Amino acid sequence: MKTHTTFNCSRTILPVCFSLFFCLGAGAQPIIWDTVPEEPVQPDVELPGELDDENGYTPGTFTILTDQDFLYVTPRSKNEDRNYTQGTAFIYANLALLRSPFYWPLKKIGDYSNRLAGKQDKDAFEAVNSSFALGGTAFTPRIIDSINPVVGDRPFAFLFYVSTSATFARDKTFARFKKNKTITVYHTYTINGGMFGTNLGYEFQSFAHKHIVQGRPTDPKGWHTQISNGGSPTILLEYSRFRPLLSFPSAEMMGKHSSRSIVDLGWNFGGSVGYYDRVFNSLYARVGFLKRDTQAKWNGCFSSLNNASYQKTDPSDNFWDKLEVFGYGKLTSTFMFRNAMLVGQRFHKNEYTLDPDWVKTAVFELEWGVVVAFEYEHKGEPRSYALLFRQVMRSPEFDSKLFPVRSHYFGSLGLIIPVR
Repeated sequence: MKTHTTFNCSRTILPVCFSLFFCLGAGAQPIIWDTVPEEPVQPDVELPGELDDENGYTPGTFTILTDQDFLYVTPRSKNEDRNYTQGTAFIYANLALLRSPFYWPLKKIGDYSNRLAGKQDKDAFEAVNSSFALGGTAFTPRIIDSINPVVGDRPFAFLFYVSTSATFARDKTFARFKKNKTITVYHTYTINGGMFGTNLGYEFQSFAHKHIVQGRPTDPKGWHTQISNGGSPTILLEYSRFRPLLSFPSAEMMGKHSSRSIVDLGWNFGGSVGYYDRVFNSLYARVGFLKRDTQAKWNGCFSSLNNASYQKTDPSDNFWDKLEVFGYGKLTSTFMFRNAMLVGQRFHKNEYTLDPDWVKTAVFELEWGVVVAFEYEHKGEPRSYALLFRQVMRSPEFDSKLFPVRSHYFGSLGLIIPVR
């Protein structure tokens, strides 16, 4: 029997750096986002006033996203009930959330980042958005109706979580081909708190197989062997940085349609400590009827495991300027130092986990999909709708030598609607 911990910090330099970074952010003094004073000040954090309408409301969005193995259709032969079997999230995004005391740590990070930028004589950070998510995600072995653990296959795992997230943006100017070019770089900080080992995984899978995806076992008996069965709290701290790399044709080439482009490319880098100790790196490309300033928004908007902030744009009076339709692809490489959903939590007894020597460090993920978005203004208030369909293929996460290695395949549906 192995012992594991509730707070999954890997014994590497990366978790130490992340812990120090968040501690420094929590110790900074609050300031106004759009000012960078030379000396520390003590005012409450304020948001830019123009974000409030005349009634004192800040427009927001509500997102429903579901990841399901049965939504994978390319090809359908890969549609199997195993590995990442489902994830569902409900996300509310609104910049005004940063006024809540629950977002105090994230505000502190913004405060500290602004102070550091001021000392280095750099542009200040601007709060772009913040969001709150509630969700659950489930992983299972291939055989789900065995009462005994399937040794050599992944353990059952279910995570119920709440998530707070905030995104800050800063302009960066650099020289390219003897000309100065300015781009906006986006920094997203996420704090997830959750619970492993509840009975929700069994209840959800049983219900789904009885009423939605019939023909699969309706009594998955193996859930009593899940990671941290009976309940155990966990946490995840994550940072990600998105930088646009390319937008074509250029604004100059598009003339009066300078806000539009046909192809763009971006780069994302980040890492986390907690139930996932990892670093990740991805390239994100879009092709279609694009808005130039929405590239960062769609890079991380739909994700059930990582709550990402939704960056709204200014609505236009022109119908075609309100519409955005594109296909996209995203290639992600992840170096996973420790995955609690495979090897369990330290200092916590588990009936079954994978041997850490079986777990792969390098994991690759290929994602592709289609997004249709429509943004407009109603009675002076911006409103946003969007629909997503995507397919995801993830490389094997472990190799026990007892079974053939296998990849993850799942699909997703997402919907964004405007709310107050």
